[in-house]
Amino acid sequence: MHIWRRAAVVASLSLGLAACGGDEVTAFSAGIEPLEPVQAPAPAARGDVRYPEAIVTVTGLAQGYEWAHGYAYVQAPLVRVYEALRDPEVTTDRRRVTEFTVTLNSEPEYPYSYRVRNVVRDIVTLQFDMDWRLGPYEGTPESPTAVIGVYQKTWGSSFLSLLRGSVVARAVSPEVTSLEMVRHIRATAAGRNDAEQYLEDCFASIVARVHGRPLPRYN
Repeated sequence: MHIWRRAAVVASLSLGLAACGGDEVTAFSAGIEPLEPVQAPAPAARGDVRYPEAIVTVTGLAQGYEWAHGYAYVQAPLVRVYEALRDPEVTTDRRRVTEFTVTLNSEPEYPYSYRVRNVVRDIVTLQFDMDWRLGPYEGTPESPTAVIGVYQKTWGSSFLSLLRGSVVARAVSPEVTSLEMVRHIRATAAGRNDAEQYLEDCFASIVARVHGRPLPRYN
């Protein structure tokens, strides 16, 4: 059973439908920096392929939340990976979300931004907003050698009390890009495994998009 669907079941049993998961606002601190250094190792070379198109993940528990880290290589130029990250369909957790709508340029003070209103329909309907900010990270604004995206749940169901992350995409060579991915979660009946699954799904969606393939389908 999916993360927020499990939360809905727990709520209906313990609190009653009338009190199911009130909505809350979570402040998104200004800035566009990685959450923390990635602990996952880089994918190991495979034969003659030094940078295999693969992801390695690790998970753990911190004070007040659980986390997942991922390190990956994508066999595509940085510019194409950056384009993929700017697409909300690529970065939204489509495995768990029933439907979503997007507001582009939601925070115009950043080079790119968007807000995704996620809807999960099950025993009850849960909604939450994910805000994304993206921009150059290394190099120059006109010719970056690395870009970054940061995101956070900023409004919605208290069953998902913390959800935030960052991804740094860095040019390894003209045709290879690395990804350093971090995700933190605190939620009813969900944790590090769900965060790890999202990193793997997001990587798969980026790979599909940069190679011109359909995005993976989960529903």
